[in-house]
Amino acid sequence: MARIALLGNPNVGKSVIFNALTGLNQTIANFPGCTVEKKTGGMTHEDRSIEVIDLPGIYSLSPHSIDEEISREYIIEESPDLVVGVLDASNLERNLYLTIQLMELGLNLILVLNMVDLAEGKGIIIDTNRLSQSLGAPIIETVASKDKGIDELKSAICHFLDNPVGPRPIKWTGEIAESIALILEEIAPYSSRIERKYPINWLAISLLEEDAYVWNILRDIGVPHEELEDKIKKIVEEKFDGNTTVPIVDARYDIVKEFMKNVQTDYRGKKWALTDMLDEVLTNRFLGIPIFLGIMWGVFQLTFTVGQPLVDLIGLLFAKLGDLVYIISNALDGSGNGINPISDFIVGALIDGVGAVIAFLPYLVILFIAIAILEDTGYLSRVAFIMDKFMSRIGLHGHSMIPILLGFGCNVPAIMATRSIKNEQDRKTTILINSFMSCSARLPVYVLIAGVIFQTYAGLVTLSLYVLGIVIGISFAWIFRKTLFRGETTPLIIEIQPFTAPTPKGVFIKMWHQTKEFFKKATTLILASVVIIYLLNESGILEYFGRGVAYLFWWMKTSDGTAIGWEYGAALISGLVAKEVIIGTLGTLLGFESINPMSPSLQGTVGALGPAAGFGLLVFILLYVPCIAVLAVIKKETRSIWWMLFSFAFTTIVAYAFSAAAYFLVKVIVGI
Repeated sequence: MARIALLGNPNVGKSVIFNALTGLNQTIANFPGCTVEKKTGGMTHEDRSIEVIDLPGIYSLSPHSIDEEISREYIIEESPDLVVGVLDASNLERNLYLTIQLMELGLNLILVLNMVDLAEGKGIIIDTNRLSQSLGAPIIETVASKDKGIDELKSAICHFLDNPVGPRPIKWTGEIAESIALILEEIAPYSSRIERKYPINWLAISLLEEDAYVWNILRDIGVPHEELEDKIKKIVEEKFDGNTTVPIVDARYDIVKEFMKNVQTDYRGKKWALTDMLDEVLTNRFLGIPIFLGIMWGVFQLTFTVGQPLVDLIGLLFAKLGDLVYIISNALDGSGNGINPISDFIVGALIDGVGAVIAFLPYLVILFIAIAILEDTGYLSRVAFIMDKFMSRIGLHGHSMIPILLGFGCNVPAIMATRSIKNEQDRKTTILINSFMSCSARLPVYVLIAGVIFQTYAGLVTLSLYVLGIVIGISFAWIFRKTLFRGETTPLIIEIQPFTAPTPKGVFIKMWHQTKEFFKKATTLILASVVIIYLLNESGILEYFGRGVAYLFWWMKTSDGTAIGWEYGAALISGLVAKEVIIGTLGTLLGFESINPMSPSLQGTVGALGPAAGFGLLVFILLYVPCIAVLAVIKKETRSIWWMLFSFAFTTIVAYAFSAAAYFLVKVIVGI
């Protein structure tokens, strides 16, 4: 099967193109030996099957982060049959820098000029044919968000897989050209061995950049490197005063400008695009954060309002399923009520436990859709921008905003995303505070408790938890940067993509993959956890541990003045596996007849907590360690079991302290 790789700068629409090419036929995994994600999909066109690899969005093949290292090594070592370079038509000059580096590799390369409609809306007109001739590479214009040009791209992919095309060789000038010639002379005796796998001109320019990866290649090939290294150092000292980075970057941009001559007509200044108008408001230093909070409040209100009837329906179906189990059991054993250990297990563990989790799926689907829309419109990159203005003042690293935003989906990939942060102190700070970002797994717990206790204000209470997590995370980031991880911070450099209209297909694909992961977890990890909890409960062991945890909250009283039940202590223990299991545990132990907030079974159990205990419990669930998977990834990313144990202890202590503060604050305000 032929393999193609998609590569481009962040926010050029690469993921939208990947979704358009592959549809639902996608898998997400990690590159071998690291935790950088790769997306792989299958594309079928003209009776042939093609594997599509979506590489991380990067700015350069001269690596400064793990993402750039992975992308470069994949392109060079795996040798895909075709590389599809994706360009943002509205930021062509900057995007072509990466294209120049791809051309240096002499790849079978085609280019996609995406978002041409947005470029034209800004007043930028590009002569695609002239640019294609200048680069020596075919270019396909697309508006991927509207599926325009996708069929032409598919046909081009099939054509150039069978008819490879190499871009024009890069013509260096001046001292860089002279230095490359000298290096080529030095490695000429080994050129036959090198050219079996690596472009020799690329290798020469990389040696001039003093790239450690290329030196490792030469060692593996068997090229004596000590004498060569001394000669290259001498060239660098004599011609570039010991530093080639700036001269080579400048030279590449000079080459880009040559390629762009008579290619782009820019009417900007005469036209004010809609995206510019929106940015004037949405990234305003005074309005930006209030607008973001308002949008998130609207998302949670939509989640509760639209999702509730569907949740009620699923809950009713599971309740009827439980009745059906007892009817079938009665028909089989004739006991008169169908109650026996087997039917109790099926109803108590599987239906009440797993069913209580599955019933909250509509809430999650609505949230997934809303987040996908915000992401595809380009709004989330603006959230990182507007929040950075505030966070950078208290020492939080600018690049940390991306993992923080990812943490609202899942803390595991969010912590993995810290690989793009170069400074180790900044990276560890981001890892340790990411647990405070409220992942989607916690949402069903918020919905259950807030929906039952606070009802009309459930959306506001849920939003307050998300905000509280951010505030506490920011505060401890400041503390860590002043104590454990002292040092300078790096400003945020982020690509702000133009506003685009999300496509139903793209939104559906993102929602589907997250929903599929939820189902996968529900039918494996959550199912196993709920079964174990049920068996431990039947044996009496769970109550023993549950009472021990509940006793730690001796100060937390329900609305009638009694201590919280051991069931909540057991649920907190089960939450270490996955936060959704809290719902399954409560469903098993409390035996919800319905998950409608007004149902007597919920009002008599969860509702009896009262506002103070309910909110205090929610704050603890927000802040204590998200799950075992997060602890495992912290250990892997920090390469230390001690940081994992520190995170466990640290988040638990913080959760306990703020839970108590929240409880007593609400008790003072509402009296119960």
